[in-house]
Amino acid sequence: MNLFFLIISTLLVIFSALVVLSKNTVHSVLFLIFSFFNAAILFLISNAEFLAMTLIIVYVGAVAVLFLFVVMMININFTKLKEGFLKYLPFGILLSFIFLTELTVIFSDFVVDFKEPKINIENLFLSGNSNTKSLGLFMYTEYFIIFQMSAYVLLVAMIGAIVLAYNPKKKVKSQDIFYQNNIKKEDVIRLTDPNNKEK
Repeated sequence: MNLFFLIISTLLVIFSALVVLSKNTVHSVLFLIFSFFNAAILFLISNAEFLAMTLIIVYVGAVAVLFLFVVMMININFTKLKEGFLKYLPFGILLSFIFLTELTVIFSDFVVDFKEPKINIENLFLSGNSNTKSLGLFMYTEYFIIFQMSAYVLLVAMIGAIVLAYNPKKKVKSQDIFYQNNIKKEDVIRLTDPNNKEK
């Protein structure tokens, strides 16, 4: 099991690096899908089958495929992309330093004294609950407010994306329902005598 874990973890690290290092954006999305699959296998090894299935169904089945279609449809100007590399290099170095600092704190012996949760996930397992039921009880009780706040953040992000992408075109013909419902037949219909030659 340890050897299998090391193999999957190594593949996950390799595919994650290829996502960043690949020059072709389509290949980057494909490597991202492979990374999701390997992460799902690690979740299965850790007896977190719900997270594994969620990762495959949501991220691989929806998000990554959406990324792939978007990347294939848009026209990316690689010349401008390379020109802006040096412009954002200091900001990227700063973010990398923050990320490495967080990893160092996580894997070191530094302990943060958090408040003990009201529900212990280990006690839920010992009482005979499944992984999915334990996760649901833990998420919708102790972390219910945080879970709802994350949902509102995603909602705001979705509305913001729609507002930014909306581009009203004034020359495009469209229906005016209010005008159509209030129009009178005398204004649009004119009766004429075919025998009358007057125009």
